Amino acid sequence: MHSARLILLTVGMALCFLASSCKKSAQQPNLHDRVLAAQTSQYCRPPDACSNPHVLAVEDGYNVTTFLGSKPQHAQVPGKDLAKYLEALPMQAWPRGPSIAISPTDDVMDQRAVEENLHAAEQLCRSMGLEVQVLPGG
Repeated sequence: MHSARLILLTVGMALCFLASSCKKSAQQPNLHDRVLAAQTSQYCRPPDACSNPHVLAVEDGYNVTTFLGSKPQHAQVPGKDLAKYLEALPMQAWPRGPSIAISPTDDVMDQRAVEENLHAAEQLCRSMGLEVQVLPGG
């Protein structure tokens, strides 16, 4: 009985180890590495805009502007969804490589909420491997 438990415990631990190592190898590279691998500078052709995404921190989340060609695309993104949104952008949205601009809105009723969102976006983007440029309000 004791040896059966020991065998089950050993097999269980081995399965847990294998599952965690498989999960680690199946993870996607971070956004920084994906953008670099895509050689995104190829998407910057004048007269198109060669601008990376811009995140505007607002009271209830973010307004994200991206350019695909010369046309700006705008999206309102809740705070909890910013990472998922940035990860889902096509590589053409990153013509200047793995960098992003972030700024606070000037249209404010709750300055503290805007500041919290600004700092959260900055930390999130840095954790994704992006070079962050914090710009004055906009």
